[in-house]
Amino acid sequence: MATTSTLAMAWEMYYNLVLASSSDRSKMSESGRWRNHIVPFFGNELLLDKITNQDILLLRTYLVKKKLSPQTIAHCLSLLRRVMHRALQWNLFDGRLPVFDMPKFDNKRVRFLTRQEANKLLFELSMRSKLWHDISLFALHTGLRANEIFSLRIGHYDMNNSSICVFDTKVDNRIVPLNSKSEKILQEYSSGNGYLFTDCGEQIKHVNRIFTDAVKACQLNQNIKDRRQKVVFHTLRHTFASWLVQAGTPLMVVSQLLGHKSLQMTQRYAHLAPTQGASAVKMLEDDHDEIT
Repeated sequence: MATTSTLAMAWEMYYNLVLASSSDRSKMSESGRWRNHIVPFFGNELLLDKITNQDILLLRTYLVKKKLSPQTIAHCLSLLRRVMHRALQWNLFDGRLPVFDMPKFDNKRVRFLTRQEANKLLFELSMRSKLWHDISLFALHTGLRANEIFSLRIGHYDMNNSSICVFDTKVDNRIVPLNSKSEKILQEYSSGNGYLFTDCGEQIKHVNRIFTDAVKACQLNQNIKDRRQKVVFHTLRHTFASWLVQAGTPLMVVSQLLGHKSLQMTQRYAHLAPTQGASAVKMLEDDHDEIT
């Protein structure tokens, strides 16, 4: 087996053989982590079989000192582990993988908007930008992630079935039903043949500062220190799910609408419907002969 393979060689093969079939978003994210966080620590010419358990711990310490979030640190370590695992499979080096001690963290955002807060934010957005008011309202009524909304094309809209096909998601492609408000927005923006929502004719890549400025103007994050409690664009997705659960929608249905990998990811909303279990049991009393 080869013992002179470098980290750069492993990354090049990983990028060309594994990431090649990934989405552009994944390529950009993974490349950024490698270029900005892993290469500055190890360099490109380090031999794969010289990376030790201690090196992985030192890398983790280095990333912490850069004040990266625990989730970003976990992403970086996971990427390096995957690259080295593939390199081992491809016989680029001989030996064992080093131990990757992954950070444990709770990064789940739990904040959602009340009806009053949502109306206040939407009004503020309408005063600043019709486009970002409509995008935010659409997110609130579909639960789509920001990148899913920005990737929507006119051809994804199924007018006959009042639904939209969502591609290039974190899990599988899915069909999302539309209510009257979300469909009205799509009908307004569905002229042409490109992306549904554009800024000066160009695809939107990131959430505009217009949104964050509107949140600030509404004082929705005032005196809030925990980042999980802060209102961001993703809060609209949590609000969509939370309102559905509060209205009695089963978690399984909410999970499907959100495109979650598993029902476990949707369990964070279960506490919003504490009476659903009791209501379900009481249904057995209705329209049944008494069981004694």
